[in-house]
Amino acid sequence: MIFKPRIFISSTISENLRIRAEIEEFFSCVGAETMLYERNLTPSVNAMTYRRDILDADFIIFIIKYNYGVKTDQGISGTHEEFQIALDTQIPKHVYIKLGKTQRNTKKLIDEISGNNISFYYYHDDAQLLQRIKETTFTIAKEIMLKKLESTQLPKTSIKKLSVNYDYKRALDIIMIIDALNYISRDWGFDFIDSTIFDAFIEPIAMERSHQKWMFIDRKLEDILDEMLSIYQRFSNHGIDFTSTRTHRTVNVPVLGQVTVSNCSLTNSSPTMSRDGYRNIIDEFFRIYDEFKQYVERMRVFSDSL
Repeated sequence: MIFKPRIFISSTISENLRIRAEIEEFFSCVGAETMLYERNLTPSVNAMTYRRDILDADFIIFIIKYNYGVKTDQGISGTHEEFQIALDTQIPKHVYIKLGKTQRNTKKLIDEISGNNISFYYYHDDAQLLQRIKETTFTIAKEIMLKKLESTQLPKTSIKKLSVNYDYKRALDIIMIIDALNYISRDWGFDFIDSTIFDAFIEPIAMERSHQKWMFIDRKLEDILDEMLSIYQRFSNHGIDFTSTRTHRTVNVPVLGQVTVSNCSLTNSSPTMSRDGYRNIIDEFFRIYDEFKQYVERMRVFSDSL
């Protein structure tokens, strides 16, 4: 990003001091500024004034646990006020709700969140919460970018060019991984069925996709990727039917870094799928991948023409 995003953390303070500090440390490491009331927001004796600091935020993370919080002269807690401000101003936000028993007023806040069709994520403990926030960093950055584009009221062609370039760079990572898969398989003699190479290269893409609400701005590109990964899921029993041998090699792969590939052999006396069945999955996967590459190439040409 060309700016330092400001991320506001809204929660009760007493039961969240530790996780708020951990979230601040994480966002600081990735180049964002975390806005914490107890650290760096503007104090005021005037009602609601101190809550207005969130209007300077690019994104808000709401953390809802057991406690509702102390009611202000507005009759609701600070976190509740902040949610209503975020709702009115349409600041991008993620809501995290801890599983378990809650205070009655906390339940009312959760009902209000649901009533406004705001999606949220349930979590069990602070470790899971922090991990989920880390996994959605790309989504947060993307939503901030889209909001910034909307607020600047740039010409439609400028917004389109920025969006296409953003998607192109993201798609290029996937293309480099899969092209490297083809190159190493061919030059090093790793067969897609008699080795772990297909899983070793495609599983990281599938894992990243599973952690994101969406990866691309362009819905067509997203749909093609999801079709590829849906085909890949049908390959999942390969690890049951074929067992790795001790023969393996570690290769350096663009984007992924070091990847270990092993030879394998059929060990299941009653395989869940025939060798031809697995081969058909591979062929279908690469047919959709060719469509993905062609679409990305058309995106690049379109961007150059703007």
